[in-house]
Amino acid sequence: MRRLKQILLLVSLLLIYKLTSAQQDPSYSMYMFDKMLINPAFTGSSNWAVGTLKYRKQYSGLDGAPSTQTFNFHSPITKRHIGLGFKIVNDKVAIMSNLNVALLYSYHLNFAGGKLSVGLETGFYGRKTDYSQVILSDEIDNSIPAGESTAFVPDVSWGMYYQKKQFYVGFSQAHLLKMNFADDTSSTSNSHLYNHMYLMSGSVFKLARKITFEPSFLLKVVAAAPLQIDLNTMFYYDDKIGAGVQYRTGDAIVFIAKINITEKLRLAYAYDITTSGLTNGASHEIILSYGIKLPPPVSKKEVHPRYYF
Repeated sequence: MRRLKQILLLVSLLLIYKLTSAQQDPSYSMYMFDKMLINPAFTGSSNWAVGTLKYRKQYSGLDGAPSTQTFNFHSPITKRHIGLGFKIVNDKVAIMSNLNVALLYSYHLNFAGGKLSVGLETGFYGRKTDYSQVILSDEIDNSIPAGESTAFVPDVSWGMYYQKKQFYVGFSQAHLLKMNFADDTSSTSNSHLYNHMYLMSGSVFKLARKITFEPSFLLKVVAAAPLQIDLNTMFYYDDKIGAGVQYRTGDAIVFIAKINITEKLRLAYAYDITTSGLTNGASHEIILSYGIKLPPPVSKKEVHPRYYF
């Protein structure tokens, strides 16, 4: 009976992966607190050097469910009007693990009363499949390779980001190269990274002396996957404590909380309630960011303090 449950569990996980495989980037509920992960133009776009740790567990309680760990750092080089950064993303689902390591570069210029940024990201994308974790009904199955297989491909992304006072808008394209993975089990493969496109925007409105309201959205377009929209509403008290709700079309309702422990240290947590019917498991996401304020450039356009990091 236990073996049957394990087989059914693996089949369910692989079905979930098959339904979502075209959207290969990890899903982030709190992208608005760490925009450089999906838009390289955000890199160094304020006068803060910021390091961020993020952990996400999807469909909690389900063995082999997706889990993601990220670390990134970015900083402006104010005298040159550029930003530099790097990111490391480790994403695992069932028997598959993906590693994305990249360097990021951005250039910032004053435009239409605000700041326009253009960014480039370059690195590699690695994929590992551990076939030893597959539970077989027949102990000998020559159609399934033994052990692990790995493959690496170069990866390039770009983006644009514009911010003015209390408003921002950004567009980015990830995985521009469509090189096929070639792993240890074969010299050729039809598997490749799909191009991902992101459009984001948001603004801040002052409702009272210490209360602000921030609506925002994220549009995700991926080939062979349904179009997805994240609609967000966040309320802040004194720019230190925030709470809000997100609706992700066809997927989840998310409750978000954020607190600035100090001016430099910030913590945020998201709890996703799945609505897609794939599983009843909830998802958890946590972010810890630490920033160091740098001297502002000679010519600095005003932006809302929430957009520092």
